[in-house]
Amino acid sequence: MQLQYTEQPMDFDLKHALENFANMYDSHPLMLVDETISNSLDADASSIDIKIETTSGAAIISFLDNGPGMNESQFTNYQKASFSTKDKKFGLGFAGIGAKLYVIAHEKSEIITETFNGKKQLACSFYVNDGVKTCQRIPKQKFTRPGTFYKVILKPEDHYYLINNLESILIDSFNHAMLNGLNITINGNKIKPWSPLATKQQTFTVSHKGKKLLCKFYLLKDDMDQHKRNISYHIMGKTIVEKNLEFLNDVQGKYHEKIYVSVDASPMKFLLKTDKRSFLPGVYPYYRSVNKEIHKITKKLGLLSNNTPNKLINNVLTKAFAKLFLDPKYAWLNPQGTGSIGCFGTRQPTSSGTSTTSTSTSHRQGGVRHRSKGGFDIGIYVNPSDKRDGWLDIANNIPMINAGHPLYIKFDPNPKTLQWHMARVVVSVLLLHGSMQKPMTMQEFTDLQTEILTAVKDELWL
Repeated sequence: MQLQYTEQPMDFDLKHALENFANMYDSHPLMLVDETISNSLDADASSIDIKIETTSGAAIISFLDNGPGMNESQFTNYQKASFSTKDKKFGLGFAGIGAKLYVIAHEKSEIITETFNGKKQLACSFYVNDGVKTCQRIPKQKFTRPGTFYKVILKPEDHYYLINNLESILIDSFNHAMLNGLNITINGNKIKPWSPLATKQQTFTVSHKGKKLLCKFYLLKDDMDQHKRNISYHIMGKTIVEKNLEFLNDVQGKYHEKIYVSVDASPMKFLLKTDKRSFLPGVYPYYRSVNKEIHKITKKLGLLSNNTPNKLINNVLTKAFAKLFLDPKYAWLNPQGTGSIGCFGTRQPTSSGTSTTSTSTSHRQGGVRHRSKGGFDIGIYVNPSDKRDGWLDIANNIPMINAGHPLYIKFDPNPKTLQWHMARVVVSVLLLHGSMQKPMTMQEFTDLQTEILTAVKDELWL
């Protein structure tokens, strides 16, 4: 029996679709600022005046740019929920939706848009009424020059958040645009972008599949802020993503937060995701190419360490501890062995080599783990904001060493002291978690720590 199919139009729930778009963002006020400034950049605006205030009991944020404004046809299209003449892959704004999504996120909101293209002034209001998104023309105010004005009624909590965080949001997201001449004010006060103060700098170009990325390398005079990472990829002045160096563990500890690279990723626009805050998976060859060139520069400048944790761990530490855990007396301390105690559990062997792990929420994190043939892993993380010099990654049963800790950085120049520090951290982590299932006094703890370090001393350079 052959089935018969009847073609019919597919229903589309626009309201819920727009809600899903809005929820792509972790923060609705961040979405609002991101999309509005991005639309101004798409319009080639060079100045944006922002006001955040309370008027007649309503919390308000407004944006006025000096772009060319919209003509009648463009404004008619703008009033449609998701129509735009922009190609979503070649602009920063969310193709006709982004600047209007806040009324979906907050149904008591209203968005007023006014625009003047030098010849005609137009205005409209967006709001949600009984679950229906509505747009209507409204009386216009007088413009003295071309531009677009955008005013939004905010949730009280979003208003409070933006009052306290708007400046940092603008610097985090649009710092490169401001360095390139974009003028942004908040209630009349000009925002000052972060400008890298460098002892050395170099411009270079990376090419991949015919796409050329212009990059600027800075060896900073002072450490970066804790929330920044080594490489900033930006398009049209908007920061899309920031990454740590793939080889950060090979860099001398004192330079971890002094290497900063700005990458004009405009040729990678076609790889932007819809939220314009990340890239599609095809971006990784570009990341590798950029890291390869930075590695050449850091090597030439003598910023790489002769005592990289990769070498010390692979060649010395994992082998020393794997051999130690062959002794039944110490095997219970191995979190990755079948003889380990209950708090660690057991796990299946992993493939040899290195892999990335994620056990910290720090912005300055970057991890790699190393495995010996005997089945013992040690992980390295760079996390200057974490006061611990080591910890156990419970998810993977791996002792982690914090290469961003001041003690690690202090010992980094000397192979022997660095090995001693790393070995001490590993032993301390294993004993600390082992003591949760096999209690011991402080004296027993320190005695066992000394005993283990003495047992592995001939395997290490101690």
